[in-house]
Amino acid sequence: MIDGWTTVSSSVEYAGLRVMVRRDSVRRSDQSLGTYEYTESVDGVRVVALDDQRRIALVEESVYVCGQRLLMCPGGGCERGEDPLAAAHRELAEEAGIRASEVELLTMMWRMPAGARTREHLYLARGLSVGEHHRDPSEADMELHWVPLEQAVAMCSDGRITEAGTLAAVLLTAQRTTAFAGSPAAGTA
Repeated sequence: MIDGWTTVSSSVEYAGLRVMVRRDSVRRSDQSLGTYEYTESVDGVRVVALDDQRRIALVEESVYVCGQRLLMCPGGGCERGEDPLAAAHRELAEEAGIRASEVELLTMMWRMPAGARTREHLYLARGLSVGEHHRDPSEADMELHWVPLEQAVAMCSDGRITEAGTLAAVLLTAQRTTAFAGSPAAGTA
């Protein structure tokens, strides 16, 4: 809770399999009252799988809620109680058939902070080996694409990549790998 704020009441307005809708009444530090309605669900992950040729794996799938096909980094929701790193490994293997010897956290971000109490954990995976995917039935139309990282950055700017977690993960990967490539340890300073 925010310092100086108190929850006056909290109710669950709807509880489904994947999401809960809550309504909370609060007293803010200035003693004013407020009501907040928001969703609550398990955290999610997105994984940038970067190969030795500086290509990343993107999956393209039909996303019902958006009403269109989206290009995204492999990812999805954590199972209840599942560690986000374990979910990153699982989702990468399920959706793209990729196993990674190295997976590092890029950042954690709030998906939609004013309306959802859900975080997205963004990872960078390297040391890749590709095998068979094990997609859920809802992912049957999913297609895997290998795209040069620099092209993926351009796709974030021109509207071909629009999913928030993927946008952030791709741009953070480009920043991190470019910064590393120019570091004194890489011998290019």
